[in-house]
Amino acid sequence: MSVGRKNWVRHGAVALAAVCAALAAYWVPGASEAKAWGRHDGCLPVFGTFDSEQVPPDQCASPVGFCTTGSLTGLLSGTYDFTMTQATPADASVPGIMAYSGTSLIHTRGGQLITATDTGTIDLAPDRWGNFVSLITILDGTGLFEGVRGQLALRGKVDLATGGASGNFKATLCFQH
Repeated sequence: MSVGRKNWVRHGAVALAAVCAALAAYWVPGASEAKAWGRHDGCLPVFGTFDSEQVPPDQCASPVGFCTTGSLTGLLSGTYDFTMTQATPADASVPGIMAYSGTSLIHTRGGQLITATDTGTIDLAPDRWGNFVSLITILDGTGLFEGVRGQLALRGKVDLATGGASGNFKATLCFQH
């Protein structure tokens, strides 16, 4: 391939990536997108990654003293806030693993709000790995997400020294309009 052709291909790929990124930044899924994905039940599969950091205790309204804030990237992009409402040992035979629940608020890039209940388990033993799994059950939403139903399944790893976490998620969101 000639140098001129290589530059054209490279610049074309960069331009295409920029257009796709711009569209993704403002795209909000709905029932019509679900049908475009071949789903006629109004449901849409979404996936992506997340990262978070622990909120300072004086800014956290949790009764157990644990809140996080972070970002979602992928087909569901935006920010989220998690407030833990309870935590208990999951099983006495495996010390350090805690079962938890709380509230998650997802603020989509398009300005909508999704309210959800977050339940999961996390390994807090200092001599292990900080793994966690979470099931976030959507309760309601605003705007295009009004009446949405679904669950996000997360898996990730928490840095026990900093409280920061990262991982991935997949979900099915079902729209009523």
